[in-house]
Amino acid sequence: MDRHTEKRHQKDIEKHRSYGEMKLRKHAGKMRRSAGAQKKEGRIERAVSEENWEEVLDEQLVAQARRRGRVSIDDLVDGLRAGAGEESTAESAEWNDAAIVIASSSGRCRVVRDGEELDCTVPSDLATRQKSALAVGDRVLVESDGEANRIGIVLPRRSALVRPDPINPHRQRLIVANVDVVVHVVSIKTPPLRPRLIDRYLIAIQRGGALPALCVNKIDLASPSELAAELAKLEPYKALGHPVVLCSTESGEGIAELRAIVQGTTCALVGHSGVGKSSILNALDASLQLAIGDLHRRGSGRHTTTSSTLHDLGGSTYVIDTPGIREFGLWNLTLATLRDYFPELAEPAVLCRFNDCTHLHEPGCEVKRLVDGGEISPARYDTYVRLAQECGAPT
Repeated sequence: MDRHTEKRHQKDIEKHRSYGEMKLRKHAGKMRRSAGAQKKEGRIERAVSEENWEEVLDEQLVAQARRRGRVSIDDLVDGLRAGAGEESTAESAEWNDAAIVIASSSGRCRVVRDGEELDCTVPSDLATRQKSALAVGDRVLVESDGEANRIGIVLPRRSALVRPDPINPHRQRLIVANVDVVVHVVSIKTPPLRPRLIDRYLIAIQRGGALPALCVNKIDLASPSELAAELAKLEPYKALGHPVVLCSTESGEGIAELRAIVQGTTCALVGHSGVGKSSILNALDASLQLAIGDLHRRGSGRHTTTSSTLHDLGGSTYVIDTPGIREFGLWNLTLATLRDYFPELAEPAVLCRFNDCTHLHEPGCEVKRLVDGGEISPARYDTYVRLAQECGAPT
């Protein structure tokens, strides 16, 4: 994290701590709910009291920083490991007794419980909405009658990656659940780098409660000048503090660094078809021997992986391989929430002429001035404008 980003991060912490302290002190007596954790918008929220309000505030600040991409992978992983034993006894017992969904198909799913894989049926009420209600990574309670296994309850999720259903855009489609890190795999060429797709994934990952990382694969296919030109497009993401790992499954470069990121976490690999997600998984664990597809003649990827599958790499490391996609929509995004995922706009927005400036068409907009001057990435701003228009902002 550079000095400017660190300073901005500290200012945010101080501002939100001051507001959060006042708010939590004022409402601590009114916010006593059931002991243990509650789910709200994908985030764990604990009951607040006069005794624990500072601790809860810190958790909220970290959660907010994670959504804005200002907590490093190391910070997240350290926090996950340190907090592993801090759940309530009842919650831990239920979670530990649950099975993990490792694959899902129409009306059925495969789970692992206590090291044993089980084939389960999905009850009809859940099967009718299976793609929006059950995902690989979900923790479920399994009911057995001696002859067959059946999914009983899907436990609340601590994170989820979702997108609009391609068939019914008014319904969400779950991609993965309960992941700590989502690695967006991109490639330098075949298929080419697509920063707009990166922006969309970053928003979805952070909204879902996981931490994003970028893995740039196939760097061996580019000449030094080509590589430098393509990597320049990723500088805005480095400036925001997102980890960027350069990989080649041919030479092995970057695989050790990527392995260190996913070690001890539940992680998902996502990205465009053909970027090499299965190849990366094979490089992380050669014993998997996953099928690898060739590219179409036009250079776009084939769907070698047709459904999400969870793989146990040992050492409490689980990696979910997901099917490649060519387009990625954002679920239930609004103009008000969109700004939270472009943190580089927050500081200059204070100097805009209008307090409610959308940074789209208003005069005296400091954000647009910095974009014109190259101080804010024009490509990132272009994504912001496109997404704002998708959210219904006037053109």
